[in-house]
Amino acid sequence: MSIVTIDFGPNPTAKLATLGLKLPQTKGVLALNRISFLEGPTMVQAHIASRTILQVGAFCSIAGGKLGNVKIGRYCSIAPEVMIGSNEHPVDWLTSSRVTHVADLHDWARFVAPDRVNELRKQRLPFKDSCKITTIGNDVWIGQGVFIKAGVTIGDGAVIGGRSVVVKDVPPYSIVAGTPATVKRLRFPEKIIERLNWLRWWRYSIFDLFGLPFDRIEEALDGIEEKIASGAIKEYAPAKTTPDDLARLFEPVALAAE
Repeated sequence: MSIVTIDFGPNPTAKLATLGLKLPQTKGVLALNRISFLEGPTMVQAHIASRTILQVGAFCSIAGGKLGNVKIGRYCSIAPEVMIGSNEHPVDWLTSSRVTHVADLHDWARFVAPDRVNELRKQRLPFKDSCKITTIGNDVWIGQGVFIKAGVTIGDGAVIGGRSVVVKDVPPYSIVAGTPATVKRLRFPEKIIERLNWLRWWRYSIFDLFGLPFDRIEEALDGIEEKIASGAIKEYAPAKTTPDDLARLFEPVALAAE
């Protein structure tokens, strides 16, 4: 796993704004997996777990909670207190504690057996289910206080009711709620969902679609199809901001000697 360390400093707001990014909770040092990226414009107000994968598409509004080892599409709306990507633990081992498979957990080995640190590191057992990647599609709305089990896939257009506990995959354009979350209904009739899945409208900037009747779904889809067919709109393809980009952006500037 290749990790990049970024020192955002005490107030990174202005520099991040040049990339279309708002990360109100992100200050100081953060380490991310090198394959992470953010697409602007997007807003992530959640706590970002260090040394994890974070991929967030454009036009997302993430209002709080905790994120780690997650891939999020475009146009997602995530309310406060949502938990995504919590570590899994082995339940059929001698202990469910992460100390058996997480290298240097909290520096406990160094405290208890400082002369055996290297030996103990080699003896750690791999646990492949520890950090499963959670996938959230495009145009997903997640209500306040939702818990999503690591490794779950949330389909495009899905809605998750507040305080739900999601332990299995959620179908596209379904509305789920409860503990555990179950499908309550679909957002649209099957034929509309088929059109949405085929069209993948989130490839485009929403501002190129303004003027269409968003509140009348079939007419809106007709309008998008016409714009695509006529060449009136092109796919929105901003540069993805990677951890390496962020590390360079916030690299300390050496002061010239007088």
